[in-house]
Amino acid sequence: MGKLQTITMNRGTGVPQGTATRLTQDFLLRHGSGLDDLLRRFPGMHGPAFRGAIEKCFAPSETAPELAMALDEAVDTLLSLLGEECHPLPVDAGQRLQVDAGIRWYAARLHDLGKAARRC
Repeated sequence: MGKLQTITMNRGTGVPQGTATRLTQDFLLRHGSGLDDLLRRFPGMHGPAFRGAIEKCFAPSETAPELAMALDEAVDTLLSLLGEECHPLPVDAGQRLQVDAGIRWYAARLHDLGKAARRC
């Protein structure tokens, strides 16, 4: 048989504890490299450090509200890059609007994850 796991529910919300962390980890596993690629275009940003600030909230001692705050800060940081000077990559030739669309997409996803963290 498989590995059994006890799921602890948050009595106030009915959501399994750790859901926000699991969803955020899954998102960063699937899309973290794309986020790093996007952030490479901005000289003041370092993608792995940006993700590291979020990932340190995955420690067992951290809580969902702390993850929500880290995600909110990440959204604010991303949105501050809209219209900022960037160093386009060769694939970006004349595509600044797509860079800004990518920033908005990542900001929206992180905002959604922050909302989920506040409900846990």
